[in-house]
Amino acid sequence: MQHVRMSGMAAFLVAMAAFSSGAGPRAYAQHDMSQETGPPKYLYLSNAELKPGHSSEFAKLESEEIDALRAAKIPGHYFGMWSITGNTDRVLFFRGFDSYADLQKVHDETVGNATVEAVVSKDNAAEGLISVVHHGSIYEYQKDLSLNPPASLENMRFMEIELFDVNPGQEGAFEHLAKEYKKAYESSLPAANWAIFQKALGKGSGTTYILVVPLKSLGDVDTMHANDKTFTDKAGPDLLALLRAQGTTIIKSEETDLYAMGAKISYVPDKWLTDSPDFWGKK
Repeated sequence: MQHVRMSGMAAFLVAMAAFSSGAGPRAYAQHDMSQETGPPKYLYLSNAELKPGHSSEFAKLESEEIDALRAAKIPGHYFGMWSITGNTDRVLFFRGFDSYADLQKVHDETVGNATVEAVVSKDNAAEGLISVVHHGSIYEYQKDLSLNPPASLENMRFMEIELFDVNPGQEGAFEHLAKEYKKAYESSLPAANWAIFQKALGKGSGTTYILVVPLKSLGDVDTMHANDKTFTDKAGPDLLALLRAQGTTIIKSEETDLYAMGAKISYVPDKWLTDSPDFWGKK
């Protein structure tokens, strides 16, 4: 897989604003992560900002919840990530689902299991003492704005996430601009890949977008940097100048951050544990 840094898009696509998280039950995902099906229709994103020095305690509490979920064979899966840049006390969770009915089904199974609910309630109370804030939000996958997203995240170990806060009323212009960048990348670096999601529920809904680039290693970031010049050379200065000029009137703010997958805070399919015991199977 060829990874391409979005710095050519930098004037247009990025902004790590309202990543959210809830202190409620974590097992909301119904999208089958064990299958190579591509991005889910929806993402439930939860963001916990921890008090400094409490990451190990948080990971232990999360691990207890995961053990309870796995023992009860709760179907919803998710993965957690530790922030490398930006607020390094942030923990981000991704949970995919394909319909709101599926979201409710997994939620009901979780809270309907007395053993799991007891563990989750106890650990959420403990996490509340070591957390600064929790936020939760739902994003919807934008297929027309995405390019060659990976079918499975099983072998990914890091993620670059760009978040865009779009000026109100400029959503259509943003999506048009995203499609123009997509065309430019398809013609200059066709192996580039990313997935774009638009916030559907939560603070900034409608005007917040995230661009997600999964990475197998941090060495992929070096590849993305190296590909910057290829993209700018092939796209040409006139096109880039035009796109950047448009972006300055459409984008209110933007940010890009790196995250590391956290095996201890991820409830992944059994297949992942079997295929990659050295990573996903670590305790």
